Amino acid sequence: MTQPAKPTPPPIIHLPDRLGRSRRLAYGAVTAGAWMAYFYLWAPLLTLVAWFIGLRTAYFRLYLEQNALDPFLLAALPLIALLCAVVLIGWAEYNRARFRNNDERRRRRTVPETEVDQRLGVAEQLGVLLRHSRVAQVSLDPQARPVAVRVVRYR
Repeated sequence: MTQPAKPTPPPIIHLPDRLGRSRRLAYGAVTAGAWMAYFYLWAPLLTLVAWFIGLRTAYFRLYLEQNALDPFLLAALPLIALLCAVVLIGWAEYNRARFRNNDERRRRRTVPETEVDQRLGVAEQLGVLLRHSRVAQVSLDPQARPVAVRVVRYR
């Protein structure tokens, strides 16, 4: 007598809330490192494009040939940065004040289960199986309506 076959795992399911903090941190660090390597590979092309459109020449002419800093830049850039910060913080505070009371937001209506079954075009028994299963295999008819449900795992 042979052993029953183990069910195959479902396709990729991403559940980051079930990972430990250290593993999430490690995955995040690896992802950040991969993005940094990717951007590093693009650096020569970006340098070529910047050189082509004249940024290198402008830098040499403005700063290295005259050996002087532009007073407008020294005054304008910090003011622009300050203005951006004020606008961003102001917008955040406005939204915080606007949405402070959760009761002011409009709630979505609760949809009865029978209406969901009707919209899916399934019998009530199939709807109950779909709602109470964690993993289910659904068979569809040619019009893409569910006709059968095989529950693989319950909740």
